[in-house]
Amino acid sequence: MPDDATWAAALHAVLDDPRLLALHAQPLVELTSGEVAGYELLSRFGAPGGGEPVPFPDAPPDAWFAAADRCGLGAPLQADVVRRAVAARGDLPPETFLTVNVDPHLLVHPEVAGALTDHDDLSRVVVELTEHTSAEGGAEALNRVLDEVRRRGGLVAVDDAGTGYAGLGLLLQLRPDVVKLDRELVTGLNADPVKRALVEVLGDLTGRMDAWLLAEGVETEAELAACIALGVPLGQGWALARPAARMLPALPEPTVEFVRGTAARVGLAENVASLLGPAPAGRDEALAEVLLDARDRPVSVRRQGGGWARPTVLAPSTPVTDAARRAAARPAADRFTPLVCTDGTGRYLGVVRVDGLLTALARLAG
Repeated sequence: MPDDATWAAALHAVLDDPRLLALHAQPLVELTSGEVAGYELLSRFGAPGGGEPVPFPDAPPDAWFAAADRCGLGAPLQADVVRRAVAARGDLPPETFLTVNVDPHLLVHPEVAGALTDHDDLSRVVVELTEHTSAEGGAEALNRVLDEVRRRGGLVAVDDAGTGYAGLGLLLQLRPDVVKLDRELVTGLNADPVKRALVEVLGDLTGRMDAWLLAEGVETEAELAACIALGVPLGQGWALARPAARMLPALPEPTVEFVRGTAARVGLAENVASLLGPAPAGRDEALAEVLLDARDRPVSVRRQGGGWARPTVLAPSTPVTDAARRAAARPAADRFTPLVCTDGTGRYLGVVRVDGLLTALARLAG
């Protein structure tokens, strides 16, 4: 491996010359429709045609960021990536979002935090917390920055759920909007009943937190089919699409057909998509059954007996049995309040009424 002097020279070159760092986009895909819901932006180092001004280490991005930390350049490098990611919103196709990876110990650094909070509007941006290093100042400092991100319309994701950084304690502390299954869980998921059981548990937990579960590292069609069968709402990996220099607005048709065909074979009758119905929605309490925020995301739903409740949010691919468990686990006053379905960006789609849910449950049991 290169010594730190070589790394420092290469990193300074990257910070001085924007051509030496590019962000490639890997699609995040809805696993019922095959549509692209968003993109993870991934760092790629080196000039497109080669000929860098200093010897460039041939190493993966993780090694670059680790070297930046050792050389005292972690914050400026991370801030540069974050600034570019926020600016990339201008290239997003309609109704999509982007995620950018940030190490928790760097997110609390003023330069990195400022790259986010200098913007009044962070809608369509998801800050994805990676790696194991705790933030300086602990949970309180990290939560302050994340609260500012959310106040500006941004979302929060955690990586490595099930095996790594995103342990249960962290999920409970941060209550993220997106939870990414670790690729170790996804690899061989189709052939491992224990992994499938753990994914089901994590799916139920994230559902109760009103978060989205995303399977990363989906490399084979068998793993993709297993994720779809388990009702995982979002997927990412080479079985769907590889990272590219531009944001692909749609997947190749054969891939879309595979996702839709597999979802159809699983059976819409087993998912709440078949129970989705309309309900008056908007920002006027006198007219709406579901109150929406400025970005058309549900914030309250009217109780059957009057008053407002926090919405129980589902993906259309949520199994009927999981939806019924979540409905039954609510306080008695909310037991018959409609559940709310949203798309991959959190936008309102419709409601699932409890009587329809019970009918579907009885049909499945029969």
